[in-house]
Parts: sequence; C-alpha cells; structure tokens
Amino acid sequence: MAPAPKYSPQEQEEIILNAAAECISQTSVLDFTMSAVSKAAKLSMGSIYKHVQCKEDIIFALATRVFHFQSTIFKKILALPLTTPEKITAIALLNPSKTQVYSFDSHLESFAGNDLVISRASSLWTDRMIKANEDCDQVFSKCMHQAAYSGELKLNGNTEEMIEEINLGCWALLMGYQYVDRIVHIRHISDGTDSLNEAVAIDAPVLKSLKRLINSYEWQTPLNQDGITKVANLLVEMQLR
Repeated sequence: MAPAPKYSPQEQEEIILNAAAECISQTSVLDFTMSAVSKAAKLSMGSIYKHVQCKEDIIFALATRVFHFQSTIFKKILALPLTTPEKITAIALLNPSKTQVYSFDSHLESFAGNDLVISRASSLWTDRMIKANEDCDQVFSKCMHQAAYSGELKLNGNTEEMIEEINLGCWALLMGYQYVDRIVHIRHISDGTDSLNEAVAIDAPVLKSLKRLINSYEWQTPLNQDGITKVANLLVEMQLR
C-alpha cells in the first residue's frame, strides 16, 4: 500500500506559491526560475508542474492572490457607514501598502496584462485570475447599484451604462494618477529617498479631480471637503492610512 502523500493538493499549491513569491523577492518577476521554486518548495519538478505549468502560471497565480486580498479590503471599506461618494474617495485615500500582498505587486499587475504572458499561461490560471479580477470589480458594481436603486444616485439614462461609466471614470483617474506619480518619482525612488507607498494627501490635485468627477453626477449628498477629511480620519483609525 502506497504511503499517504505528505501534503494535500491544496497545501502543495500554497507551498509552491509561497516559494515562488520568495524567489521573486530575491530576484525579480523576470529572473526567477522554476528550478529555484522547486528547490525553495522542497518539491520535485513533477510536483510543481501538477499545479503550475510555467512561470506565467505563477505570475497569474500570485496576481490572483493579490486580487483576492484587494477585494477583502475593498469590501471592508464599502461596508462603512459612509455615503457612496465618500466610499469611492476612501479607496483613493487608502495607503497603497494596505492593499499590498507582495513588494512586487505592481510588477505582477504589469506582467499579468502583457500579451505574451497571457498567451503562455495555462487556461486554468488564466480563468482563475480573470475570475478574481471580476470578483473585485463586482464589489464596486454592487455598491453603485445599491446607490442607484436606493435613490442616493439619480441617473438619467440606462442604469447599467451609467454605472459602468462612473466606475471606469474613477478607476481611470486613479490608475492614471498612480502611473504618472511613478514616472514623476522614479528618480527619487531609485535613490531610495521616496516611495509610492504613501497615502494621497487630502488636498492633492487628484483628489480635487476625483471630487469634480464624482459631483458631475446627481448624488443625494455630493462630496465635499468635510467628507474627504472625515474619510481620511476614519481610515487612520482603521490603520488603513
């Protein structure tokens, strides 16, 4: 009779992904190798390939973890007793480190959106990552639907289209800001004198732009500076800022 396996399939997967994360931390998303992951996990290459077929699968698997964690944080914020405009603002005011799983999260997101990486990843991990990303999107969609159906947000037109418009507008503004901020601070970051893991100031231009975008829609209670300050203080109390 064959001996029982030392680890369950789920435990093996966790061990492999934890080992992969450690290998990437020591090298980079570009330079880590499957053999290094096998050595760090203390599992044979055969065992590794039962769970991930290639480096691209590992990138997608770790990105899936990041999306799951971010969903947890976003759900926590969107459940707060705030107006919906204030909840949207709370996402913008989060300290980036509070939604971070790995020091290389931003690299994972970049590689996960690369055409070549996508073409090489297995359908299993592609589907898992897409599902995790969709779950993250649904957190916001649900919040916006509740605002629309409760009368907090008055929409003139197709509800689904308007909600998608608001979501896309807010995300495009915030993600675009992060990209520009990274470019502006790249020299200081390389010198070790600056970091992107800093919360946005409540009087930052991006917050003013977000406020203007949010208030371009008809809310029962528009966003104001007092609301922004209240949200920032609440996030500090929750140790999310």
